[in-house]
Amino acid sequence: MVNTYKFADIPVEVKTRGMYFGECCEDYLCEEEPKVHILATDEDLEYERAQSEENIPFSKSYLEFIALYRQFCEKVLDYGVVLCHGSVIEYQGNAYMFTAPSGTGKSTHARLWRECFGDEVVMINDDKPLLKFEEDGIYAYGTPWDGKHHLSTNKRAKLVGICFLHQSPTNEIQKIGADRAVPLLMNQIYRPRSAEKLLKTMEYADKLIAMVPMYEMGCTISKEAVKIAYKAMKLCE
Repeated sequence: MVNTYKFADIPVEVKTRGMYFGECCEDYLCEEEPKVHILATDEDLEYERAQSEENIPFSKSYLEFIALYRQFCEKVLDYGVVLCHGSVIEYQGNAYMFTAPSGTGKSTHARLWRECFGDEVVMINDDKPLLKFEEDGIYAYGTPWDGKHHLSTNKRAKLVGICFLHQSPTNEIQKIGADRAVPLLMNQIYRPRSAEKLLKTMEYADKLIAMVPMYEMGCTISKEAVKIAYKAMKLCE
């Protein structure tokens, strides 16, 4: 099956064999002329199976879904787009990203924003948002690759802050410089397999750190943590 979808405002022609991709990406269908063409080979599926950290017998259709996203992310580096692992919410028109190693609590923190501020908070993506570099800033985009809770919206918002979280008995946030931000960000940004594309990704990481305020926060699971994070990040918009 061949269809055209649009992720991060980039039309992409996708050739699929399984049904999972089409079911998940229905909201992203478009009729524009594609700029990118992707398909996943059997070799690509086996690579994804080997990369899985969970001992789960994933279906070929699901592995294709993941493999196609990897293909897309590697090709759209040429269009100023990178993938960064994290939860992105939109509040009052701006996007805030919270990132941390899996299981640390970034999704919980993002959920607490919705509980604290209500319907004004929109979950753009809870796992694998795309970040696109444009003349007036960097924008975070929703994608259908949105984590185990499937929380995402097909929209974009201007990114005004990235916060690296870790668990702590108290709530404390501080703005950090490039020396601290670089290793934290490189642990969460998608790193291509080829040396050429990895170098380009590192260049984007440097630009991201230069253009968007970076924070590190030790936090509890509480609405107080949300209010402290918002107050600090709001001041730097």
